Amino acid sequence: MSTFGEIRYEVDEHIATITFNRPEQRNPISVEMLEEVGRAVRAAQSDDDVRVLVITGAGRAFCSGGDVKSMAQVAASGGAAVAARQEQVGLIQETQLLLRRFPKVLIAAVNGAAYGAGLDLACAADFRLAADTARFCEVYVRLGLAPGGGGAWLLPRIVGLTNAMDMILSGEPIDAATALAYGLVSRVEPAEELPAATREFAERFALSAPRGVQVAKRAVLRGLEMSFEAALDFIRPQVGILRQTEDHKEGLRALRERRLPRFEGR
Repeated sequence: MSTFGEIRYEVDEHIATITFNRPEQRNPISVEMLEEVGRAVRAAQSDDDVRVLVITGAGRAFCSGGDVKSMAQVAASGGAAVAARQEQVGLIQETQLLLRRFPKVLIAAVNGAAYGAGLDLACAADFRLAADTARFCEVYVRLGLAPGGGGAWLLPRIVGLTNAMDMILSGEPIDAATALAYGLVSRVEPAEELPAATREFAERFALSAPRGVQVAKRAVLRGLEMSFEAALDFIRPQVGILRQTEDHKEGLRALRERRLPRFEGR
């Protein structure tokens, strides 16, 4: 386990986990937390042994978003305090870009409340699993604000325009069952079973060929912004490169020998 102040970072076999670790305060966003998340994400990206990254929260909350007490102090102070707060918004956006560009599988295990920027962070993941006690809220308009952390772009692409508009413009929370119906989460588990269920879910991807997963993920995400023809042009040379890898040869051998492949990322 690596040493951090507001998060925990650990790697177990091919799965890395970032845990927001201020449970008494419901894991609020802070500059230190965002900087530490950035360091941990970069560590997971550069570690060839890591194939999946899980983000979750300690205690009963995933991430409660911005610290409301701090927001009130900033609003009352004005001037330089407001400018400093804007710098934090910029750091949130940098973190979101880092997560969105993370080339490996990224899973958010939403163990409790995911509010505001906390929900936006979860939306940057490839998959979201939820505890049955989780609640999701784009709370910004209830605070006189608007989503600044990417939620206004990400959420419609996950739950559809109408559901996203409802969540964003009302600022009302939804429960885990509604999140599942919207397609915001892939699975809902009893709270006490979420860690084990997340581990099992992550292991499915850890078994796949790392380079193939990264190319496939990039093709899916970039394809959302491309024409069909451009997407085909993008993937063609990538597949050509993958055909020359040791993992492709291992996959074929395993198929012939009727066993699970042992991929090494080469």
